[in-house]
Amino acid sequence: MAFAHIVRPLGSLRRCHCLAVECLAASRSQINSFLRDKLGARPSLLTAVSLFGVAGFAQYGFWDRSILLAEGPANVGNDDDDDDDDLDAQARRWGGCAPLELRSGPRVFVWGHRACWPACEATGDRPPESDLRTPTEVVWFRNHAERHGCTWQQLDFGPSFGVSRTSSGELFVWGSSLKKDGKGRQYVSPRPLIFKDASETTFQDVQCSESAVWALTSEGQVVVWELVPTLISEQTTSGSSSFICGGKRLGGLSKAIRQMSVGVSHAAFLTEAGEVYCLGRNSCGECGADPSVHGMATACRKVKFPRHCTPIARVECGKSHTVAVGAEGQVLAWGDDSKIQLGLGDTRSNVGEERHVTGSRGFLNERAGGERMALSPALRGGPDGQSMGPSTSQKKYAEFESHHQYRPTVVMDIPLEYERQVHGIPYPPPNDLQCGDDFTLLAVRDSPDWFAPEETSYRIFCCGENGRGQCGRSMQQQQQVFAACKLPRNSQNLGFSCGSNHCLAGVRRVGLRKHELWCWGSNGHGQIGGNTSGVVCPASRLRLPKGMRVEAAWCGFSSSAVISSELKRPGNPASPLEEEDPA
Repeated sequence: MAFAHIVRPLGSLRRCHCLAVECLAASRSQINSFLRDKLGARPSLLTAVSLFGVAGFAQYGFWDRSILLAEGPANVGNDDDDDDDDLDAQARRWGGCAPLELRSGPRVFVWGHRACWPACEATGDRPPESDLRTPTEVVWFRNHAERHGCTWQQLDFGPSFGVSRTSSGELFVWGSSLKKDGKGRQYVSPRPLIFKDASETTFQDVQCSESAVWALTSEGQVVVWELVPTLISEQTTSGSSSFICGGKRLGGLSKAIRQMSVGVSHAAFLTEAGEVYCLGRNSCGECGADPSVHGMATACRKVKFPRHCTPIARVECGKSHTVAVGAEGQVLAWGDDSKIQLGLGDTRSNVGEERHVTGSRGFLNERAGGERMALSPALRGGPDGQSMGPSTSQKKYAEFESHHQYRPTVVMDIPLEYERQVHGIPYPPPNDLQCGDDFTLLAVRDSPDWFAPEETSYRIFCCGENGRGQCGRSMQQQQQVFAACKLPRNSQNLGFSCGSNHCLAGVRRVGLRKHELWCWGSNGHGQIGGNTSGVVCPASRLRLPKGMRVEAAWCGFSSSAVISSELKRPGNPASPLEEEDPA
């Protein structure tokens, strides 16, 4: 029989994952012996052990080997012996939520909004007359990679410009602007983007906001090039084709930055110490300050988190919301919640599911089975009155109250899919995180924790706005709580990216070598690919030209790109045969 053992010291319970082990008997002495041997637990803690019979948990292996701890100091139990196991360290066996290691390649395919096309007459990359609806290779990137012996590691797009980063840490920028007569666009070909104070600086990350390029140096400093559309327009006017020089260091950050995330009009920075600083617009509290007091964070502002959440492991920005992952896997969100993108449940209503007892459906049910219809809010004490269905939201908003949270709030657990409901097995903490304008995506491990790394599979869950198919599941709801995107099951996550209203994901099915590219969301500018100009939902597979292998996928506002490598061809002694997996 399998049992879940929950170590519960004095204090209120804090959500973590349970430790499920198989036991031949459920005696207290056997459980205490197990805790002493495996966890280094002390007798003072063993008195607080509770036993819960959970048949079948361990045989499926979905549990992370961690403990449900209570709030308290990091070192549970005062023990001066450094050799004893730290219970909190045992609880952090989760692998973290650091960004995936970036894959690089020498070839780049771009499609979507024509304003972001990296046009270059010298290499034959002519300006498009309309939006591109199929992945089109940019020859300039391949020529530059071959000439300088480098590969491309990152791309990002703004509304009318783009930026890329090589494996050697160099930046290149391109873009377009309207002609003076307003008829057509004029393009600036890709050219180096140089930091004026230190031209030899190398960068480890680069991202675009609405009008600026943000880069993170190898030393952990943030450099910003502002008013990039104006710089692009000046380049087209002057006819210069050498480089763009400028940028300034971001002040207010005394510690080295480990990771950054740039939204449309605000940004978040994660220091080496696990602290989060936000900068930019704060109209919905996305910078962690009360928007009625601070409508804008003009300087980097430190975000305060609940106890036991620091140091922060990951942070991402949407258009008006921010999401972070805590040290023990807690997902916290703050900012705009009008599209339920914070993952706090269905906060559009303070009552639970009442559709079966309201309207015509409720009337028919009452006539057929005698089930009483729900009263109107005016007759039951307003929106906070008693509901006939349990509330599915973690936060409640008063009437006429703005739906936003400026304090980091712990996100609700991901609802279980059908095959997990019979066992009640929760999902582990997320391994990856991305945000679109008004939706949030989490990638969590779906396979048992004892599977080999090459057999591990992941699922991507999304919550928030779904009017353009951003959640990648169905179009049945305008906004939705966390639900799984319809992607291939038993597949590994090679990385996914979000634009304003669309997403790209690279996956590899377990047991196969082929890398697949899946897309979903708005296709108004062709950023999903295909001939349709509406919505692509659920996700559909997008194929590159034959012989191309997807290494990484990147999304901008209304543009998409992939970095790819060429499959090794037969008949070349320097390039051995690499067979493709069957479709």
